[in-house]
Amino acid sequence: MKNRLLFFSIVTTILLSSCAKMNDKHDDFLARGETVYIGKVDSVRALPGRERLLLKYWLSDPRAKTLTLTWGTNNANSRVLTIDPHNPSDELEVSFEGENALSEGNYTFNWVSMDDHGNKSMVLETLASVYGPLYQEKLLNRRVTETNINDGGDILVTWAGSSSEEEIGVELFYTNRSGEPVTEFYTSFLNNQLTMDDADYTKGVSYRTLYKPDPNAIDTFYTDIISMDITKIVNVSVGKPVTVGSVHQDNPASFGGENAVDGNYATSAPRWISGDADGTHWIEIDLQGEYAVNGFMSWNGNGNYTSYPLSDITLSVWDGTDWVRVFSVTGNTEGIVGGNFNSVTTEKVKFESASKTRIYEIEIYSIIRY
Repeated sequence: MKNRLLFFSIVTTILLSSCAKMNDKHDDFLARGETVYIGKVDSVRALPGRERLLLKYWLSDPRAKTLTLTWGTNNANSRVLTIDPHNPSDELEVSFEGENALSEGNYTFNWVSMDDHGNKSMVLETLASVYGPLYQEKLLNRRVTETNINDGGDILVTWAGSSSEEEIGVELFYTNRSGEPVTEFYTSFLNNQLTMDDADYTKGVSYRTLYKPDPNAIDTFYTDIISMDITKIVNVSVGKPVTVGSVHQDNPASFGGENAVDGNYATSAPRWISGDADGTHWIEIDLQGEYAVNGFMSWNGNGNYTSYPLSDITLSVWDGTDWVRVFSVTGNTEGIVGGNFNSVTTEKVKFESASKTRIYEIEIYSIIRY
């Protein structure tokens, strides 16, 4: 019996002690007062830029009077914003530019709102990026794979595909056919092709590629402006002075060498016809200037037909001292013959045949770059 009374006495003492401790904690809580939280920032939208940043946010709790924004290592950087009266749906913003500009990098921002009594909100954490020289350095101009100029003088441009989803377009700079400077912006190209039908290709075309690192970015980034490599294959022999080794004796006035470079190979009348003698027959063309030539074409025949094929043909260029052969063919059976060769700069070319020659036209080609 005595043991049972002792047991109940010990349990009662422990319970009374626990209740006393709980009352002490309750007293401490009442002394500190109840913790009151106000509404935190509802949402944030980051608009990055070139070493600057615009943050747009929504804060619907009307009790919020100030907003503390911290970032950096151990939240070492901070700004305190005053919240003016506004509608809950109003968009508010804070910018980092000028003296508040941010260097390039990724940032974590902590947002805490506060009322006039010092009551704070829970922390809202958001992420944002700022762009600068490192981003700029990696940007590439969209590549042009080919340019051609058609008979009407239009520039046909073929582009490579975009190298990045951040590319937003290409800006072109050129002079139109009325002599006016033009700037055009293209967001895309159908089948990666573009026809420039009003550009003066002799004045050149330049371009740059535009990027946005983020769809919400407030700044557009540009590559350097570069010249487009516009090329045109030009017949540089038409109308140029010629010298021939021989002329057909029946009518030398009508069959002179100048007929081979008059630009007409569609009719039989204007031709150069060499003499009948066996051996090599040749025509030299003075280009009247230096050209980088890389191909030729000749039409040989009679009676409006490219008949009488020249079986053995050579084409040589003058290097300032001697003739250098750049093309030759033997056993040819075609009335129209030509070919390409490595580009070489020269002022004169020489066409030779091992048999009687009836030439409607000879064209010497040079790739001209603008």
